[in-house]
Amino acid sequence: MGELLSELIKLLMIYLPAMVANASPVFLKKGTPVDFGKLFIDGRRILGDGKTWEGLLLGLWFGGTVALSLWLLTSDLDYFVYGLVGSLGALLGDMLFSFIKRRLGLERGAPLPLADQLDFFLGATALMMALGWRPKMEYWIIAGVIIVGLHVTANRIAYMLKLKDVPW
Repeated sequence: MGELLSELIKLLMIYLPAMVANASPVFLKKGTPVDFGKLFIDGRRILGDGKTWEGLLLGLWFGGTVALSLWLLTSDLDYFVYGLVGSLGALLGDMLFSFIKRRLGLERGAPLPLADQLDFFLGATALMMALGWRPKMEYWIIAGVIIVGLHVTANRIAYMLKLKDVPW
């Protein structure tokens, strides 16, 4: 049990910057859309008004700050490197699923179960693994379940605090 707990704590610390990066843009209500209002070949917005340059930069700033803090606290450079890359991956994963939702004809704020909860986690994981990170699969799955649970809880709290228009 000691090894499992230790590995889960490490995984949660690796993902913490990505979770913070993903949650940060909610503090901005307006900004310049990443897609600049352009339409895709299907006539729908590429991403929509909810994905902004300001939100992207704020997410990277907050996620990067957490990654830097973890490195300084632990002296383990991996927390900084994977935390920073994971932050970018989380934001890009969120944008990718926004793109997919627009292709499906879903408007901003419309739910897409599982995708809404996994987008940032999968994006963060993909970029960290592209950089060489290799977590043990069984620990990664358990951490994923915990992280998705934290994500759902954080979104509901943000919704109750009127920081988000929808609880997902």
